[in-house]
Amino acid sequence: MNSHRRPFVGIDDFAFKKRFTYGTLFIDLQTRKPVDMLDTRQPTEVTEWLQKHPEIELITRDGSKLYAAAVKAASPTILQVADRWHLLHQLFDALKNTIGTMLPAKWVPPGTAESVSNQDEVTIKLRKHELKRIQNQDQKWSRIQQVQSLYKEGYSKADIQRQLGLSFATVAKYLDYTEKPEIQRTSAFQQFRPLIRTLILEKRPSGYIEEACRSNGFNGSISTLNNMISNERKQAKKGRPIAISIRQKVIHILWDTEKAKHLERINNLHPEILKTFPQLIELDELVHSFRKLVKEKKTVNLMDWLANIKLADFSFVQSFANGILQDLSAIKLSIEKDWSNGPTEGQINRLKMIKRMMYGRAGFQVLRNRILYQW
Repeated sequence: MNSHRRPFVGIDDFAFKKRFTYGTLFIDLQTRKPVDMLDTRQPTEVTEWLQKHPEIELITRDGSKLYAAAVKAASPTILQVADRWHLLHQLFDALKNTIGTMLPAKWVPPGTAESVSNQDEVTIKLRKHELKRIQNQDQKWSRIQQVQSLYKEGYSKADIQRQLGLSFATVAKYLDYTEKPEIQRTSAFQQFRPLIRTLILEKRPSGYIEEACRSNGFNGSISTLNNMISNERKQAKKGRPIAISIRQKVIHILWDTEKAKHLERINNLHPEILKTFPQLIELDELVHSFRKLVKEKKTVNLMDWLANIKLADFSFVQSFANGILQDLSAIKLSIEKDWSNGPTEGQINRLKMIKRMMYGRAGFQVLRNRILYQW
């Protein structure tokens, strides 16, 4: 390792074996080349390494509390800069989870008539995969009710996590459910369901429906199309209205900063969406205002944004805000400064590629040599 001055350093961890053993990689942010590697990510060893390099003035990192504590222990004067990509990624996850609990997987617009006869319910047979899906739904709903019941009895989220063997994030997510979730993958071909339903009501055969769908751009397999036709025939026989998949479209619209008029675009999906889910208006404003202050580097607006979050009823976004408060100085610097942990992430990807090339057979010293010395 060369001994020239490196005031700006990036740090990140990598896995020797996921969930078991990890190492640490240091990057010179000016040359974008690796500086050193450690076979651990424990704070004491990282602190010792940093103390041997007193010339370091600034470090970029992700949201790791381990590295934050190690840098602070080494020298409180070192500026810690959080990574903007991770920050925005966490906001996107909060948005996605909020929409997931707010909007159903399949939404039936209000005011649509539904007439279901008991005889139809009895005579319609379900396929094996549909029976399995319903069974999984019932099991998940039972677990959700168990979590909510324990929480009402006074158990904390941490107590529920330990008692049921769930992650803390899963417990928090389950507490937000107000109705039975529908476990069903969102298909890229949902747009063809209204056409299929129309042709079924016209009593068209499957071959005709396939030809019509293909001419309108359907490029999936015949088995996928047959499953959709079968499902729509059952729903039509029961007299049920067409359910619309809107989650992914709403997430895409709210996250899109290139095109404005988010509420107008949501209204174009269906005029009843914003009337049924008025919380989307507030959620759109919170997400847009945060991305705007990051883009314009206005940290003076950050505290106002955090204050508005406390008044909002979005638990996942509030959790994101709590994470910001716990690492506030590093978050502010990530917004103000141009430094990024991107070069470090790039070297981590290179490290993973080299690991795969060696099929996991080389020891730490060989891996370190291949990372640090290029030929």
